[in-house]
Amino acid sequence: MEMEQQAAVDLVSGTTGLALSALLVLLGTWVILHHFSQREVGWLAFLSALLGFSLSFFIMFFVPYDIFQTLSGGQKVLMPNNWQFVYWVSFVLCWVTYPLLSEYEAAAGFTFAGRLMSLRGIWCGLYALGTFILLICLLIGGVDVLAPWCLSMANVWALLVSSLLMSYGLIAVPRQFWRQASPTFELKRLYCAAVALDEARLSTQYELQDVIAEARVETAQRSAQFWDPSLERAFALLQLTMEECELLHLELTNGAPGRPHQPACGSTPRQLEDVAPRVEYLAQLHGALRQASIEARRAACRWDELINRCLLLEDIEESLLPTILETSTYWTWGPLRWLCQLPCIRTVWHKLVVFWLSILRHRVLRLMALATGALSVVILASQVMLFLDLDQGQLSPVLRSFLETEVIYAVGLGYLVGTTYWSGFRWRVAGWYGLYSNRNTDAGSLLWCATLLSRLVMPLSYHFLLLIRVPLPTSFQVAFNRMDSGTLLPTNKVFVPILLCLVLCHCLNVYSKLLQMLSLENLDFDTVESSPSHEVLSEGRRLVEIARRRRSEDRTLQLELNERAEESGRAIPLRMQIARLIEEGTLPQDWNAVAGSSPDEEGELPP
Repeated sequence: MEMEQQAAVDLVSGTTGLALSALLVLLGTWVILHHFSQREVGWLAFLSALLGFSLSFFIMFFVPYDIFQTLSGGQKVLMPNNWQFVYWVSFVLCWVTYPLLSEYEAAAGFTFAGRLMSLRGIWCGLYALGTFILLICLLIGGVDVLAPWCLSMANVWALLVSSLLMSYGLIAVPRQFWRQASPTFELKRLYCAAVALDEARLSTQYELQDVIAEARVETAQRSAQFWDPSLERAFALLQLTMEECELLHLELTNGAPGRPHQPACGSTPRQLEDVAPRVEYLAQLHGALRQASIEARRAACRWDELINRCLLLEDIEESLLPTILETSTYWTWGPLRWLCQLPCIRTVWHKLVVFWLSILRHRVLRLMALATGALSVVILASQVMLFLDLDQGQLSPVLRSFLETEVIYAVGLGYLVGTTYWSGFRWRVAGWYGLYSNRNTDAGSLLWCATLLSRLVMPLSYHFLLLIRVPLPTSFQVAFNRMDSGTLLPTNKVFVPILLCLVLCHCLNVYSKLLQMLSLENLDFDTVESSPSHEVLSEGRRLVEIARRRRSEDRTLQLELNERAEESGRAIPLRMQIARLIEEGTLPQDWNAVAGSSPDEEGELPP
């Protein structure tokens, strides 16, 4: 009886701890997404992304906990039914909800119905076909037949993509840490990247300028002769979006003149008698404006991130450490900015930053490179052992007790998922999608990032369990053992040779050449030449120097504006105003005596 009561108490306490942990994961995810997402992101897209990221982090945090509970033989809190519920919610999000929301965000239209009608026909056809196939499978075999196929197909897709991404990440992450420890070597790569990124950034700005000019021509032809409510609403929304895009273009270019506008084919003014084609054309133009502004903002964010890295590395290379004023302005969040105003905290923070940049930074990065390199070697060795069905051997009790801990499992799984997800942002297929700080991530990028993580985290977690060879089946494995059974689709072992071959190609630097031979350049990663030409380095250094001067001028101008605002906002004492006038020569030294004299008959003061 006592043992049963103790088991019940342990179960209740474990369930409570699990619920509190899930709540903390949700709150932490909300804080992170709030830092990245734009204010214009709709509540439905934000909540969907929040749920997807939260479930992914939940899986990454609690799979190691499930392993530790299984090995320790304690009362299990996470049961197979819990994992199945989490998986199917994540499955519906990443395969149904996110694609539909992404298409809706990219659709052109002024109303909800209009944007639905303008969805691309191919996607609607594919989803209709998929829905029809799912209904047929449900009618014929039921959920027991459909579920293994869904699990297997999702697993196959995730392992195909993760084999491409993981093979690059396992090699590139240690290299990235090692190169960042050397400012000179990293600056060469960044200068080369600055040339290509600046060209792409200017291209997006020119495209935005062309679309704005085309919209300006359309709004200039607005006539009240054929008044229609839908047409007037379309013109009003187009005008509003055009003004926002003009402000964005001025912000990105600092008011610099762009190239002359050349009207695109088909942008000649048209006189349409029917209202519906006119509204449809304005909706397409409105969608082009939104898409061009999004692309321009994404390119500008990447450019700012690259310039920040270049400026930091140049300062470190020249031993130009930040001043106490610069370090006190790092934080923009209210409470931290208020803390930095305290003299003691400001001084301590400045010393920590200087100590990190001058002494610790390159040492910590070297250690991180060695640690991640060791993790990559361990993961690749586990892949080989999984493929060859080799036993891990009998480890010493001390080493086994060290390895079979929740922290070690969390580090291994986190590194496996982290390197794969990190590589996804450097994949050319991703384009300009990414997470941009300071609330610069649009809804499309946010949904894409949530989709990629949600599709990869569950199959990679299952693959991680196969790599570590847990002696006892965990609740996670019990729930998803059907992932490799019940269908004729390939298993996890089939993709290990693909992964090893891709890793070998990245080590020998022949991956890009093979893709060029096969005309598959889109599957390549945004890598930069390790030994660029002198002309490219000079051009990249010039671009960074121009950006440095521009930021210095903007900072000086902002300080002057702040000083003027402070002077106009506060009242200057009268004696200080009089002293300034005397110093400038406007008032005489004996102004008080002169002011106290009586005026003469003509109303003038005596000399």
